[in-house]
Amino acid sequence: MEIFFKSVISFFLLPFLLGFIKSFLSLIISVPPLNPSEIWFFVGFTIFFFVFLIRSLPGQIYIFGHELTHAIWAIFFKGKIKEFNVSEKSGNVVTTKTNFFITLAPYFFPIYTFIIILLFYILALFFNTSKYTEWLFLFVGVTYSFHIFLTAESLITGQSDVKKTGSMFSYFIIIFFNLFIIVFLLKFISPDKIFLKKYFYNSYTSAIIIYKYAWKYLTKLFILLKYRIL
Repeated sequence: MEIFFKSVISFFLLPFLLGFIKSFLSLIISVPPLNPSEIWFFVGFTIFFFVFLIRSLPGQIYIFGHELTHAIWAIFFKGKIKEFNVSEKSGNVVTTKTNFFITLAPYFFPIYTFIIILLFYILALFFNTSKYTEWLFLFVGVTYSFHIFLTAESLITGQSDVKKTGSMFSYFIIIFFNLFIIVFLLKFISPDKIFLKKYFYNSYTSAIIIYKYAWKYLTKLFILLKYRIL
């Protein structure tokens, strides 16, 4: 019953998600020409894409990050970690608390990207890191590409986390929060180009337009069915 209820919510929020996707595509189109930080990010993203294609990455790296993300989000929600296991092909974490954010976090939260950014700013407290910012954006690109391609691969092969939370609801949450995070990441990379307020406003207005069109056609369909029944 809970999965059905979540699926219904996802269905009615679908125009809202489509509005976010439409605005994101418009945002990406408006980014060129690329500045140096964007170029380094794109180079890093491309480097991992080729690593992904030749399959030269040990599986434990993704599995460890996956389970670590579960653990971090459980702690964020005031849970405790009882077990943490990672092997070459599988892993699991046992926590005292769970919800759909904790369950789905590895599919939308790029843990290694945030670790890279956090480490850079910790080092900046003790050293002059300003001349190494291109390396920061390079590794942000590598780790974000890691997140995108390995998450997509894991979802294609099928994940119990998704089934447990409900497929329709899970994919809605995964896509929405991936969009949310990449927009903030782009703002971090290109603060002078990306305007969050404009992006969210455009997303909202696009969603409203989609809702209006959907309501219009559903109303016509309802009237048509009503006359056919009568």
